[in-house]
Amino acid sequence: MKKFNCPSCGAEVIFQSNVSVYAVCAFCSSMIVRRDIAVESIGTMAALPEDMSPVQTGTEGSYQGARFTVIGRMKIGWTDGVWNEWYTVNENGGRGWLVEAQGFYAVCFEHEDGLPPEAKKTIDKFLQSGKTKDENFNRKESWVGNLRDEMLGSYLFLDRLKYKIADVKSAVCIGSEGELPFIAPKGRKTLTIDLLGHQGEFASVEIAQDKTRLYLGRYLEWKELRMQNTRPLEGWT
Repeated sequence: MKKFNCPSCGAEVIFQSNVSVYAVCAFCSSMIVRRDIAVESIGTMAALPEDMSPVQTGTEGSYQGARFTVIGRMKIGWTDGVWNEWYTVNENGGRGWLVEAQGFYAVCFEHEDGLPPEAKKTIDKFLQSGKTKDENFNRKESWVGNLRDEMLGSYLFLDRLKYKIADVKSAVCIGSEGELPFIAPKGRKTLTIDLLGHQGEFASVEIAQDKTRLYLGRYLEWKELRMQNTRPLEGWT
């Protein structure tokens, strides 16, 4: 855990994870980037729109016998809706994500080795178009729709398991809060490929302009997460 003063308002900003490099000040909404032993402000984050999520920063849960705490969030939008990606740290120092979309939940972790060579080769074949990566992120939804039609139902082997591509979408960060392991300003664009295993396994490939990341985990029911310190919602039990 490291503590800094916000460069904009002077309020204390706590980085609970040693690998977090980005945070949003809870007092003035400044976007703060941590660089070694100093921090700097890179702008202001607009307030996130309200939603019906019971999760909030500070919510605690359990996965595979280890307790985790939510310390940050990205709210992601696409043409048909929004979802939340909650950044977590567990009692053993592990870092992961709780993905929340339309009442479905998945816990996943970044695969440090990235995409296996064969999986990367398969995805690259779908993406090849003679355009640069930056141009791909500015493609119209029709291009993403065609890509989705081509990729759906294809299989990738990830960490020795077979996954089926279930969805492909262009997404953008609507906003972020708390602390995160990378800079996530409003407008950050990604191409997201979601995959399913045969026994509830979840995988996601996130292609961003700075890096391609692979996340592996599982879908879980709400009751399995054993959540505490949730946000009160009318009618929620």
